[in-house]
Amino acid sequence: MNDQSFVLENSILKVSILSYGATISSIIDKRLQRELVLGFNEKTKYEASDKYFGCTVGRVANRISYGRFYLNQKEVRLPINNAPHHLHGGFSGFDKKEFSCKMTENKVECTYLSRDLEEGYPGNLGVTITYALHDEQLIIKSRCLSDQDTLVNITNHTYFNLDADKKTIIDHNLKILADRVYPVDEFGCTFNQPFSVSKTPFDFTDLRSLADSLASSHPQIITAKGLDHHFEVNGEGLRLSVILSNEDISLSVYTDKPGVHVYTGNYLNGEDIGFDGVVYQKHCGICFETQYVPNSINFDTTIAPIVKAGKIQEHLTVFEFQQMSKR
Repeated sequence: MNDQSFVLENSILKVSILSYGATISSIIDKRLQRELVLGFNEKTKYEASDKYFGCTVGRVANRISYGRFYLNQKEVRLPINNAPHHLHGGFSGFDKKEFSCKMTENKVECTYLSRDLEEGYPGNLGVTITYALHDEQLIIKSRCLSDQDTLVNITNHTYFNLDADKKTIIDHNLKILADRVYPVDEFGCTFNQPFSVSKTPFDFTDLRSLADSLASSHPQIITAKGLDHHFEVNGEGLRLSVILSNEDISLSVYTDKPGVHVYTGNYLNGEDIGFDGVVYQKHCGICFETQYVPNSINFDTTIAPIVKAGKIQEHLTVFEFQQMSKR
């Protein structure tokens, strides 16, 4: 059945999931009676928007330079949907697909079969995204299996704003457990010259306000119009990668992926009107896109998310919401 919505709920959180794009459409903290994400009440607004609100992004998140890469000595060409590059899986990526979803206990399981050469990618790829609640945590598990070698870098693109009015995230505090960050070109595509965050606006190794960073004249901040960069998270396995907080609630992001792409809603431009009539403007929300290094297939295949035929790729991302009095 198409066009379904599901609600996961416990005593702390109420989370709404759409089958369209396997999308997180709402996260409400019941303790504060507060919406924590940007989104819409109508599915048609998700269909019309090109800003990826809350959706599952795939097959490959982020940009692939000039829409091409080599796999097994064969060139793969992809549609150029964000000139001059390929972005977030193409013109009709996972964000625009109807997933088949079912709810069991306090989980929603969303599945989709991406056919061979869909948006140019090789292999029939079976995808399962599972959302589950556990106390203060929303747990996202992705599972992929292909019948050919292919490229898979799935993420979630939820925009968070912990304030009640949802006007800006500039006054939020941020910590990123990463010592290195990757630069982007003038079109937002990652390239292979990671640099130390030390003594730069990208140094969030200690919790601090976003304001100074977003106001910086650093060339990379100017180029991206804010943060739109991949941070190489310290350590391996499921570990803390990010903390976002305001005066009364915090979000901690855990992942077992190599890094997190932090995006401060630089291209939100007032075209989208969301919950309570809020006009979503620049820096109205922040995304934590846990993923492999973007575009790495074109500069370092040893870290690229190549999925071999018949081999399962599984990953976890956890969003944990705590009241500040508990931290």
